[in-house]
Amino acid sequence: MVQNRSTQFRVSQIVSALVTVCALGSLSSIANAGFFIPKDTTMVMTTLTPDEQNYDVAYGFTRQLSGQFGVTRVREGESGAPWRNVVMAQATYLVYRASTDDGIFNAYVWGGPLAETLAGSGSTRLGVNTGVWLDYETRRVYSRVKIHGFKSNQWRRNEVVAQAMLAPYAADYEDIASWGGVQVKRVSGDKTEITPYVRFFQRNWWIDAGVSVDRKHRNDFFINFMRTF
Repeated sequence: MVQNRSTQFRVSQIVSALVTVCALGSLSSIANAGFFIPKDTTMVMTTLTPDEQNYDVAYGFTRQLSGQFGVTRVREGESGAPWRNVVMAQATYLVYRASTDDGIFNAYVWGGPLAETLAGSGSTRLGVNTGVWLDYETRRVYSRVKIHGFKSNQWRRNEVVAQAMLAPYAADYEDIASWGGVQVKRVSGDKTEITPYVRFFQRNWWIDAGVSVDRKHRNDFFINFMRTF
């Protein structure tokens, strides 16, 4: 069953995301490895797994406030379960930032409306999504915790994601840095997913790639692309 779920991971969507990233590759800007979106900066991000696909565009309005529009597709349950399509808009606010000698800590909150449709149901329901994001970053260490809740009158989903990464060397800001780490993800009603992964990161982009190792999700791919301009 796990192998069937993995084979359903659509190659065409990976190729499409790669084309998007490459098309934006000639553009230049500034990005951090965290959730921070600088003022007047646009961020595009794509995350793909066999059971979840996220496509997001965000824009930094001020040093503390950004807006985001996204489409998420999730499949809950077995591999043959129908997809749920979720369209969201949200505002993200930087509530706290602290600098250390070699790093920075950030805390964000966000919220906004959503509309979700279960494939084949023929009906769309309105709801809300809210969340909290904490991260700490240096040139050698990156860690974050994200809590994201989705709710409509007939559907509820809570996600908790924790990441920890370590760089084998302290790269300069303009150089490509390579990090290795692990992501732990817990979705309400599902088993905890454990995914070792690598990140290649530069001034205005990153690429994550990993494979899950827990029993239920074993061999499931995790791929994430981010680009700012």
